[in-house]
Amino acid sequence: MNLRSAASLLLIGATTIVAQDSSISLNGSGTTNPSKCFWHIMDKLMEQIKVPARLTYRAVGSGTGIQEFLGKDIPEEGSNTYTPYNDFGSGDIPIDGADLEAWNAQGIEFVQLPFVLSAVSFFHSIPGVPNGDGGLNMTACLLARVFDGDITTWDHEDIKKINPNLNVNADSKIFVGRRVLGSSSTYSITNYLHAQCPRNEENPKGWPADKVGSTVEWYEGTNECDGSGAMTDCLVENAYAIGYIDSAHGHEEDLNEIKLSNGDGIFLTAKEAGVNGIQAAALDLSAVPDSADGDFSTMAFYNKVRCMVG
Repeated sequence: MNLRSAASLLLIGATTIVAQDSSISLNGSGTTNPSKCFWHIMDKLMEQIKVPARLTYRAVGSGTGIQEFLGKDIPEEGSNTYTPYNDFGSGDIPIDGADLEAWNAQGIEFVQLPFVLSAVSFFHSIPGVPNGDGGLNMTACLLARVFDGDITTWDHEDIKKINPNLNVNADSKIFVGRRVLGSSSTYSITNYLHAQCPRNEENPKGWPADKVGSTVEWYEGTNECDGSGAMTDCLVENAYAIGYIDSAHGHEEDLNEIKLSNGDGIFLTAKEAGVNGIQAAALDLSAVPDSADGDFSTMAFYNKVRCMVG
């Protein structure tokens, strides 16, 4: 896709907990992106399995899911118990290579299994601007300037240049929503912004390398909208807002998705990129390790759609 496709990783340790009474307990946590998929599968398993079982998944964000899976002492940064709080984790953020090396050095083995490819999209709530045809066009560089505080109103001449029919009030202030805790959505969009519009001498208003990650230092004018539900509320309850959320949740809530310029300068939503985007992302798997216990931290799928979908 022209954005920010995120390959969700299922993190699995060496054992599954089986109690003495032969009942099975399997507990996971992590990204909200595939949570409904997990809950559906778990419900079906608990209906059909031959032994008593309780399966749970807490949609608490990729960063928390990874910390709990690795056994990091969350309140005390840098303190690690190496004892997992869950049986599996799920995240759109691969486990950092340094963490993989450190845990392997402790004799702890686990695997990371890419199991679903999805998109994280930017959405807006500009009154009168629809989804699809006639929707809002943006580039990575314009988004970088919005999320870094260089562009603060929707009637900015650079936004109007690629949206000549955009009819907004003069000085209509942009309400910028962003996540707070370790978020795979933040990880995806900041990697995307830096990959497509890096800050350098030739491009001083691009996205800086030190603002790439699951948690970043945002400019003071942004608004905390932590979690998919809170981000949805920020977009619904505030006119002229912009935010980011995994595409499926945004579409389910009927939010207005922003069209992004791809490598050919064609503006697409995740829906318009569709299956072509997924297929294109799957063509080049050179960054994927040969083994499930390898280092997935260099995986990235950006700007994969090279043509308009008819």
